[in-house]
Amino acid sequence: MTRDPAPGDGAVLSPSAAHLRQELPADTDVLVLGGGLAGSAVAYYLAREGVDVVLVEREELNRQASGTNAGSFHFQIALHQLTAWGTDNVRDRLLAEVRLHAQAARMWTELEQELDAPMGVHTTGGLMVAETDAELRLLVDKNRIEAEAGLETQVLLAGELRAFAPYLADDLTGASYCATEGHANPLVSAPLFALRAQQAGAEIRTHARVREVVARTPAGTGFTVRTDAGTIRARRVVNAAGAWAGEVARLSGLTLPLRAEGLHVNVTEPREHVLDPLVQHIGRRLSLKQSGNGTFIIGGGWPSAPAPHPSRHTTRWDSAAGNMGVAVRVMPGLADVRVVRMWTGVMAFTDDLSPIVGESGAVPGYFTCIATTGFTLSPLMARLLAEHMARPSSRPLPPEYSPDRNPAGRPAA
Repeated sequence: MTRDPAPGDGAVLSPSAAHLRQELPADTDVLVLGGGLAGSAVAYYLAREGVDVVLVEREELNRQASGTNAGSFHFQIALHQLTAWGTDNVRDRLLAEVRLHAQAARMWTELEQELDAPMGVHTTGGLMVAETDAELRLLVDKNRIEAEAGLETQVLLAGELRAFAPYLADDLTGASYCATEGHANPLVSAPLFALRAQQAGAEIRTHARVREVVARTPAGTGFTVRTDAGTIRARRVVNAAGAWAGEVARLSGLTLPLRAEGLHVNVTEPREHVLDPLVQHIGRRLSLKQSGNGTFIIGGGWPSAPAPHPSRHTTRWDSAAGNMGVAVRVMPGLADVRVVRMWTGVMAFTDDLSPIVGESGAVPGYFTCIATTGFTLSPLMARLLAEHMARPSSRPLPPEYSPDRNPAGRPAA
């Protein structure tokens, strides 16, 4: 769709270090906690609405989940969205999720123009493969839901798949194809949002870990927030800390229906370009694509070993081997391709698989912005929340996104 960011673009597509280390302002209307994709996008959309906003990040921008994932756009219904081997028991939820994904697909096609800079957005299409007849039936079932929700996908039977993607294993039973799937560059997306937020009037500070969030009395009159960079008063707070949002929420006595899971990403040596679409698996953990420089990026949610902050999750050889085993099963030509590096990331998952976007009823003025498919959905969730905060009467948020909901996903009584 557009050119990839050049090697030097990162220096000009993010706020300057001098700006990020300035003294923290004394007060603001909205304080955003977290400098990943969600937080940077919230700050941008709020600033664009004319809201006075400050963003604080405990380390550097984009150093955690937003910058360590593979940058894939997952619009099709995937394995992690299913709670059983079928779709009937979760049909309503899947319809709602796919509608969100369809909105996100449209939004990503417009972001580079909106932000006026390259983000490495490539619409390559995406295949979700099946190995068994039961998995193929599941692809057919999800295709009907996706069509009803407005996401165009097509089921390819075995012969059609072999003709479309001859580099895949010839005994796969089929696949579903989504033409709008693809990827962007996770190393530049959040910093670009942060730069545009700053240019729209937002203040951004790094090395400002939040230590205390105190709601002032009477309720709804704001917060006093103590950070490593100083103390700031805010009328409203947005928790956009991703996988660490639960820890941040506990500083205010709140509990979010959220868990964090580490994951693996593996990169191979470069080979001749053969793979255009993103490849996933309906029954096993796999995300596979080939980058512009010929390397294969292989992931899919295989676990990493947790470690307390400030350490990062560590790699696991069983995850690396298992992930590569599925990749070679699906694309046999990878058998002699060497893995040259791997790293770990972390993802936030909600108990009911729905986003957490909205205001706490228990602590007025305290908002949360967590997208369950973080890279794919964060810009959309950030825009929805910012528009609601700027114009509450014109942009109500779905009650099923409420931070106060119970684990089943229904609004709390």
